[in-house]
Amino acid sequence: MSSGEKPLSQLRLESGDILYYLGEKRTLTVIREPRSRARVKAVMDRLLMFVPYEADYEWRRKQLEKWYRREAQTVFAQKAGEYAALLRVHFQEIRIKDQKSRWGSCSSMGNLNFNWRLLMAPEPVCDYVIIHELCHLIHMDHSPDFWREVERLCPAHKEYRKWLREQGKLLYIF
Repeated sequence: MSSGEKPLSQLRLESGDILYYLGEKRTLTVIREPRSRARVKAVMDRLLMFVPYEADYEWRRKQLEKWYRREAQTVFAQKAGEYAALLRVHFQEIRIKDQKSRWGSCSSMGNLNFNWRLLMAPEPVCDYVIIHELCHLIHMDHSPDFWREVERLCPAHKEYRKWLREQGKLLYIF
């Protein structure tokens, strides 16, 4: 994911805009038609968004966010299940949020929270955040033991943390 396509301030959520899904470029195609509800569909390297004729930017933004949230719930739950099995831990619930300063969190009750925008990051970055939060089910701190556990499943975790620090703002494109 690079910032070279369009400056963030120019993203209009119209046909031709570039969005990301697990770090892969997806070209948005907005199809206006006589309808009352939106439908978003991923087809190869495109995101097709079927909207009513009168759908303005804010309406399109809300519909895309809903789609990303649903996708994040599915993708993160599947990944968390796989990594939880490897770590031999159990989580309760996954919640998808829109945090401004966190990509994920883990409660003492075993609930995992993830920022839906993380779904736009490269897949290894998503995996790192999921692994990070699951490791909190073993160590509820950032002790050396915690980081050893993270590194066991994600040896390049420092690279992915750096990506989030340096590129994470790019995930706030709408």
